[in-house]
Amino acid sequence: VAGYLCQRKCLKKADIAFVVDSSSSIWPPNFDTQVHFLYDILSPFDISPTKTQVAAVSYSNVIRPQFQFNTYKDKTGVLGATQNIIHTKGDATRTYKALEYMNDQIFTSQNGARNDAIKIAVVTTDGETNPGGADSYTKEEGKEMTLLQAQRAKDNGVYVFAVGVGKKVNDQELLGIASGPESVIKVDTYEELRENELQDKLIDLTCEAGENTPLPPVTPNVQCEKKKADIIFALDQSTSIGSQKNFSIELDFVNYLIKKLAVASDETRIGAVVFSDDSERRLELRDGINRDSVVDTIHKFKWGTGNTYMDKAFADMREGFLPAKGGRPGLVPQIAVLLTDGSATDPYTAESEANKLKNNGVEIFAIGVKGADRNALETYASRPRNVFFVDELIALNTISDAVLTELCA
Repeated sequence: VAGYLCQRKCLKKADIAFVVDSSSSIWPPNFDTQVHFLYDILSPFDISPTKTQVAAVSYSNVIRPQFQFNTYKDKTGVLGATQNIIHTKGDATRTYKALEYMNDQIFTSQNGARNDAIKIAVVTTDGETNPGGADSYTKEEGKEMTLLQAQRAKDNGVYVFAVGVGKKVNDQELLGIASGPESVIKVDTYEELRENELQDKLIDLTCEAGENTPLPPVTPNVQCEKKKADIIFALDQSTSIGSQKNFSIELDFVNYLIKKLAVASDETRIGAVVFSDDSERRLELRDGINRDSVVDTIHKFKWGTGNTYMDKAFADMREGFLPAKGGRPGLVPQIAVLLTDGSATDPYTAESEANKLKNNGVEIFAIGVKGADRNALETYASRPRNVFFVDELIALNTISDAVLTELCA
């Protein structure tokens, strides 16, 4: 097989990401067959920083990055790393989190993705999305998140293949993940992955995707010029942020979002809260009606220290949405955006205050940085797709357009 495949070359410039099911339902010998299948797929490609680059992430209850586009520079390194993909044997199938990681981390310039390369993803699974006990989602909510993240990838120009193995795969989910019916590969057993015909089919489709998929245009910045809303940002300034430099990363992220909004008295009004041991509204909605002034005001916020009393931030925002503070309840959408790197000091009260906000008709978004309690953020937020998470503050810029897309929906 290898001899035959090596006679063929896919010479297009491409970034190919593998998203590999690593759950416990896969018998270890079958997992080995799966990674050898990936090896065979890659054999025809000219792998180098100027041609094809490869990245991989495995998923089960944990999301484990294996290697990035810029980790290995040649075919030997990539093929060796492919064979060393770890079988985590987790008891959940968090496909949505793997795809979210792919969107937020793999296809980024920091990890070697290139604007002038074809983007291709190959997602493998032996079943269907199942959050298990890893998240607070129901199975149906998890499936919805998987399709949402897959669509997000496709909207960003990624051509997605879905490879399903076994009797338990969900046909509808495979179709939802893939770029089209022709991009779905389905077999009954892992042994069938060894068949030359199947390997050839996927290689041909991948090469064809490279030939026929136009390079994604440079994505214009998301615009929210038609959005009318009251938006209050709550910024964590607790001790764990670490420094004014780190706090400024938060401020820059928020200001990037604000610069894409139509800020005016009769359009979108902006408010801002900072919180640690206490919470303070630094910008009222009635005053947040000029974009340049808002950006300048937020840019001057100073880092503080203390604990993480999110409950006080939620309560402060609830008051900030009142008409007396410039809010327009019932007239425009009211949106609260919480940004934090920690867990609530008083989680019970934080959840209670978040519920009060939601009961008042406020849509809550929650953005967590490494150290934040992801499950708690999912409880505070109005819906699963309103939760975003990054591993480091510096990575906030990788999710800015995704956050804007939801804010502008």
